[in-house]
This record gives sequence, structure tokens and C-alpha cells, in this order.
Amino acid sequence: MTVNFINKIYSIIVFLGVIMGNIIYHYCNVDAFKAIIQNKTLWLSSVYNLNDYKEIQWIKEKVLIKIKEYTNKNSFEKFNSFIKLYENQQPTVYIASFSQGDDLLSQWRAYANDGYGVAIGFNTEYFKENNLIKTSKVLYDENQQEIEIEKILEPLLKLDEKTNLESKEFEEYCKNIIDNINNLSAKSKNELFKEEQEVRLIHNPIIIEDINTKQFIFKNNLSKMMFRAVCGNLIPYFELKFDYFSENISPILEVVKGPKNKFINQELKIFLANNGFYNVNIKNSKSSYR
Repeated sequence: MTVNFINKIYSIIVFLGVIMGNIIYHYCNVDAFKAIIQNKTLWLSSVYNLNDYKEIQWIKEKVLIKIKEYTNKNSFEKFNSFIKLYENQQPTVYIASFSQGDDLLSQWRAYANDGYGVAIGFNTEYFKENNLIKTSKVLYDENQQEIEIEKILEPLLKLDEKTNLESKEFEEYCKNIIDNINNLSAKSKNELFKEEQEVRLIHNPIIIEDINTKQFIFKNNLSKMMFRAVCGNLIPYFELKFDYFSENISPILEVVKGPKNKFINQELKIFLANNGFYNVNIKNSKSSYR
């Protein structure tokens, strides 16, 4: 087979990947792009540090409203005990954000240095090989969010009113429900953000504080917890490496250059190849944004 023929076949595979929704795009500036490619690493950050500061409260407010609807004189103590646990348990949810859209003006403006950056097209099939993360489309439909909340709270509704509310069993029972709520929170947004077509990688490490030693124990974590300083804040994150390569599944399929991007295609190909990424499809934004 000739090199041109192989490249044509690869382009067809990439095209089919786009049609089937197998590519998700991470918009970033040039510095971040360089670091991601050279280090073969993505950062999954705490949900407390998302750009939309109200986002973590979006589902929480709906949950509290739903519990209020469910509460009566017979179930008051049960739901009140649950809310206390819910208020005290901070989510251990870490995410990386992507979009299904490969050329969205809002994303170029917000995340890719006003169009000077790129959108890295990652292969969703690649992420399926890691059982410590899951890929989820963001849920924007409020009716569907309500349905999901009702499903999550159903076990609490069915719980016997005579259950010992101070027992360890009740606490564990509630913890599973709270974890499900937090995961729903991590993939739900106000429908006003629908244009972003967001997809998220979600990581749920187990973090336990040892009461005796005051140390923290980590289980099912992607890496050591790292911290970066941004605007006077410490932001925790975990590193997701994509430094292993399968014969059939490459982590990166495309790079889309922003409307103001200055990369020369040949130099970009060399940069990618020098870091182990071959046959990556390079596209230009169709936007006339200046």
C-alpha cells in the first residue's frame, strides 16, 4: 500500500468517527495544547472550580425542592437526616470538559484564546479502556433532570420509616444516593449552555480522612492529587495519561485550528509526530471571526 492510500483510508476512518460521534473536542490555547501533547496528559479538576460558579448548585436546588415535595409528617425525620448528610458530604467528582462541536465560535472565544488556539479531537473509544473514568454527555433538558432525580431518590422514598436514622447502615445507604446525586450534578447544566454541546470525562476517586493520623487515604484514583494556583485559589486535579497506544485505537484523531490560529500545517504535523501522534487529521476553522 502507498502512503497516500493509507492516509486516504485513515481520513475515511476519521470522517466516520465524526459521523458516529466518536470524536470529542477539547478547546485550548497554544500553551495548553503544547503541554497536553508533550506530556500526553489531561487534567481532571474538581467540580467546585468550574467556570459557571452556580453549576454545582443547579441539581442540588432541584433535589432539595423535590425532597420538600416528598416530605410529610411521617417522613420528616428521615428526609431531614438525609439532608444533613447531604449538606455535609462534599462531592469527590473531577472532570475534564470537551465538546461534540469541532468549530464553535463560543468555544473559540471562551477557551481557545479568542480563536488563536486549537480544538484537540480525542477518540472516545480510547477513554473506554480506562475503568476509572466515564464519558458522559452533559444533560441540559430540565424535564430529564427531574426524572433522573426522582429515580435517584426512589430508594430513600421506599426506606422503612422505622429505620434507625443514627445507624452506620443508614449513613452508608444515604451515601450511595448522595454519590448518585453528585454524579448527576457533574453532568447537568442549565439549558442556556446547550449550544456548547458539552461532553465530560468524570472521575470519582474515594478520599477518606483517617481520624487518627489526620492523613488522607486515596482509592481508585487516576494519579496523586495535584494542585495548581489560579487567581489566588488552589485547584485540585488528577492527571489522566494517554501515553499508551493501541494498534487500533489512537487517543487523538484530529486537531482543528482556530479562526485566528497561526500554525503552519507541516510544522504542526512534525510537532505531533515527534510526540508519537501520527496521521492526525488537521482542519481549519470555517469561521471568519477576526
